[in-house]
Amino acid sequence: MNLPDRYFVPVCLYPHTRYRTAEGVKALFERFDLSSRDYLIIVADRLLVLDRLVTGRYYTVNSAISKARKEAKEVASLIERIARKVGAGAAGRIAYWDDVAETAEFREFAARLREAVLADGFLAQAIEEFIDRRVKRFGSGSAPDREREHERDYLLSEVCMSVYCTERLGFCNEVWERPPAPEIPDPLKVLYEHRPDLVTRVTGRPAARRLHFLYSETGRSGDHMPKEILAQS
Repeated sequence: MNLPDRYFVPVCLYPHTRYRTAEGVKALFERFDLSSRDYLIIVADRLLVLDRLVTGRYYTVNSAISKARKEAKEVASLIERIARKVGAGAAGRIAYWDDVAETAEFREFAARLREAVLADGFLAQAIEEFIDRRVKRFGSGSAPDREREHERDYLLSEVCMSVYCTERLGFCNEVWERPPAPEIPDPLKVLYEHRPDLVTRVTGRPAARRLHFLYSETGRSGDHMPKEILAQS
């Protein structure tokens, strides 16, 4: 199956990401030759907010949002500068999470995908196990029910954005910075390995998602890393 050279790059803002450095961003554009390909780069500021609400690093929603917005703008500006420098400024789009997530099309799609995932007993149980593991290990413990809800929103939001951009928008090649560490929750892997038919049912087409890694080493333990799996068509 020949896939178009279209790339989706979610940029997670965990502390040690190399996307916070000019070297890391330049490596992304050069490794995948993005100056000659159609790409969509999404800076995942919304996921950073949810992560911090789970871990308790910031104590209010407003403070978490404010901090995430500031960091996202810095990273987005860096990516835009490097894109222009390497001649990729006009080849694709750089956006914030809500630029896509707040569109009517995405919201309708995400609602259907969330409903389908949570209605599947196997997937729902796997997600709850991921939530338990993450909240027990990194939650502040001050409001466990609320922390669980934020973690659930994180995992489902990540799944919906990945499936939407790769399967619905056609940016079939998804690039994660590096493979996730073994202990990191991986709902996308469970979805594509065990329920690829659910993806097809919601999107109306065979799964086409392909994963690539900018770096080969796994992520640091404790970071809320991207979750990915090579989807079989």
